[in-house]
Amino acid sequence: MKNKFITFAAFLIAKEISTEAFEEKSAEDKLVLFKEHGSEQEAYIESLKNDVDSKVSKEEIEAMKSEMNEVNARENKAFKEILSKQGVAITKMLENMKGGGVSHTAKSQIDKFISDNAEEIVKMKNQGHGMIELKVAGPITTASATNPNGIPELVGVQVAPPTNVNLRMSIVDSLVSMFDTNQAAYPYTDTIPKDGDFEWVGESGIKPEMDFTIETRYAEPKKIAAHMVLTSESIQDIPGLQSIANNYLRAKHDLKRQNGILFGTGVGDEPEGATVYGRLFVAGAMANLVADPNFMDVVNAACTDIYTTHNYVDEMNYMANIVMVNPIDFYINLVAAKDLNGLPLYPMASLFNRVMIGGATIVPEETIPAGKILVADMSKYNVTNYVGYTVRVGWINDQFITNQFCIVGESRLHAFVKFLDEQAFIYDDIATIKAAILLP
Repeated sequence: MKNKFITFAAFLIAKEISTEAFEEKSAEDKLVLFKEHGSEQEAYIESLKNDVDSKVSKEEIEAMKSEMNEVNARENKAFKEILSKQGVAITKMLENMKGGGVSHTAKSQIDKFISDNAEEIVKMKNQGHGMIELKVAGPITTASATNPNGIPELVGVQVAPPTNVNLRMSIVDSLVSMFDTNQAAYPYTDTIPKDGDFEWVGESGIKPEMDFTIETRYAEPKKIAAHMVLTSESIQDIPGLQSIANNYLRAKHDLKRQNGILFGTGVGDEPEGATVYGRLFVAGAMANLVADPNFMDVVNAACTDIYTTHNYVDEMNYMANIVMVNPIDFYINLVAAKDLNGLPLYPMASLFNRVMIGGATIVPEETIPAGKILVADMSKYNVTNYVGYTVRVGWINDQFITNQFCIVGESRLHAFVKFLDEQAFIYDDIATIKAAILLP
């Protein structure tokens, strides 16, 4: 068939397809036959160009061109028919996607109404009266939008990514004495005067003897730790989740450490906190000397007790640098305190949530029970970074095959007050101190 040019009719005969059978075929089947015929004839015509010995008359070439043009026209018709069918299919698909029916604007509905009722409108115009009612579909409102299958939970965190947990900040780190050590049992030695002192002596007089003792004690390390379990999918799907988890772990660690420094029982694995080291207030020479004492009298009395209490003669004075009370006591005694003109006695209390008195700062702290007061020289509380805060990631049990993993945060530290420095801590009731200095 490729050795000579044949018409499409001859092509069909060679395929044993009658003209009637061809016309009954679908547009898609017709297009396949048209393309097959065209490919064969184009190949034949191309071979003519390369065959210098071919003797094809001008009339034969014109006949070929005419036949090919006719076949191409019929091929294009079949192709348009296919496109038309596809267009209808696409329209139906869109209608199905929109829930059955392509929405129309009010203008398009009116245009269609006028077209469908053109004869009736002309008749009304000639008669001079009449009315036809048009019902326009209602407007699309927010109630038109529904979500029959519900919204996946992850959509919320993708639209509004989660933020860090809003935890309180630790405040003791800037108050205590912190230092590094690589010793598990941390030793410290107190030097304590024992007997004797300088005396005024005359010529050839005997000089008095003095001595002192050395006492070495040891602090053992304490560990604070916690872990979280996350899934690989959760940190992939929720923006910033791993960072939030890390920040949460660190912030909770610091608050738990602060809680141990302030309230640790000293029993078992807990350090001994400042409130446990704290002694009761001793009025001494201040007893029963203050008329109608207020909160500031209580604070000053406690600071004075710390300043004047010694382990031995001529010992360096302790200087309280922090006063902690419950936020309710802070509000009642400082924020709400006013002078005779109704003006705040301590404007800093409401502006900065703290009040400075001498070298001590009064701050509210929720972990201090209502009615209690901690007055201390916190520089005498020692905290080591034996093993600084570390984060490790790993797997336990079958977590590796279930796409889970652990984040572990921990640190090891010594937290202690040297034996002689325990005098620098007072933890007592506000009412008890007030009663001790009250003038009868």
